[in-house]
Amino acid sequence: MKKSEFRGWTEVFRFTLAQTWKNRSFLIFMIIMWIVCFAAVPVLSAFTGAKKNKGEEEYNIEKATIEKVYILDELGYTDLGLKTDIFKEKSVFENIETERVPFVPIMSLDQEKDEKTYKDLCEKVNKEPNSVIVHVYVSPITGITFDIVRAIESKVAEKECDYIGSLLVEEFNRFKYVVTEMGDEQMAALDYKYEVVALMEQDDGTFISEKPHISEAKYWVVYAIIFVVMMICTTSSSQVATAVAMDKSTKVMEYLLTSIRPMALVFGKVVASVVSTVLQLGVSFGLALASNVMTKTLTGSDYLKAKLPGGIMDNITIPNFLIAIVGIACGVMFYGFVAGLCGSMVRKMEEMQESMSLLVILTLIGAYLAMFASMSMQKSLTNPLFYAAMFIPVSAPFLLPGVCIVGAGALWLRLVSLGILILLDLIVLFVSARIYEILIMYNGNKIKLKDLGKFLKQAKGGRTV
Repeated sequence: MKKSEFRGWTEVFRFTLAQTWKNRSFLIFMIIMWIVCFAAVPVLSAFTGAKKNKGEEEYNIEKATIEKVYILDELGYTDLGLKTDIFKEKSVFENIETERVPFVPIMSLDQEKDEKTYKDLCEKVNKEPNSVIVHVYVSPITGITFDIVRAIESKVAEKECDYIGSLLVEEFNRFKYVVTEMGDEQMAALDYKYEVVALMEQDDGTFISEKPHISEAKYWVVYAIIFVVMMICTTSSSQVATAVAMDKSTKVMEYLLTSIRPMALVFGKVVASVVSTVLQLGVSFGLALASNVMTKTLTGSDYLKAKLPGGIMDNITIPNFLIAIVGIACGVMFYGFVAGLCGSMVRKMEEMQESMSLLVILTLIGAYLAMFASMSMQKSLTNPLFYAAMFIPVSAPFLLPGVCIVGAGALWLRLVSLGILILLDLIVLFVSARIYEILIMYNGNKIKLKDLGKFLKQAKGGRTV
């Protein structure tokens, strides 16, 4: 490929970029997308209930509907110091009346349990729709259990029972250390956090600790990113194909070719599309993060970190973000070059839909391969389908960004995938150069996909039609 093949591409790039950002439909779509990205977090936070900290705000309880709580402690822990009415320390529950029901504690599973007291209490609560029972007992299946029992026709909200239950569990965690007279060191040892990691031995005898799969929540993140990238590639490539086809069908091409080489024309259009896409994504991502920071400042809650699967926000490092963005850009360039080829096959605009079949086929193959690979990632990150989708250029642009965001796979895998994408773009660029030159000026018989091989041979031989 000679340097002269790119003569004039910068002029085409500047002109196309300017026209794209002047297009009214493009601007309207872009502005709407940016508004959505900026407003999404505070709006969702308002509707789903932003939490400042653990307490009434976590369960979004403005006023308690519980009027009375019966405490049935079958284990006698209340006498030993367990605060079974710990919920009264919260302002939303401070006016609730409590009544401890007398009960002979069962100290062993071998003892026969007295069910009459509990049944009588349940019948009483059934007549009091604003009352609940805090039932402390031991089960041979679940062990020490705290049940919050409501009547069938109770007026008490479920979230109030959940909140009281969570407070009792926290209190019991404190109580079990106190009752065993453990010191601070023993308590710290029991509370020590640990993680079990499966190690895999490599051929050289070393071990790696790569996690073997992703969670279902992370799968949906990858799936959503695949869908978004597919829409981006489809939209941008369609714009390139339409622009090339219109230039050719309106005879503008003949005028342009007096000063601009054919490859420079398509290359400039594709690069302009890539720049527009990257700017859109970059600004959208920045607005989403700014929106999250603003929401966190106002509500004290990191909404994205709370709602997204664990570790997602930590995975969005500069290297991962750059690999994801460059991967998307390479995908837009690859499908853009194919779209330019499809556009140059059009003799008149009526043939546009048929000529786009090559682009549609490649996009569907790549997208579906990436989707199936993302499904397999829930079971293993070392299966052949996952590696194939990462290394095959038609699917890598869809899968690579999601893999970077969820932190799946090793860094070398992402870099190799990105390197293959860049290499493919260069190959497609140089191999297609002569075909573009022939097809852009071609106005003979209708071109089919099987004819592309013939044009490629002619291009290699330096012949034109």
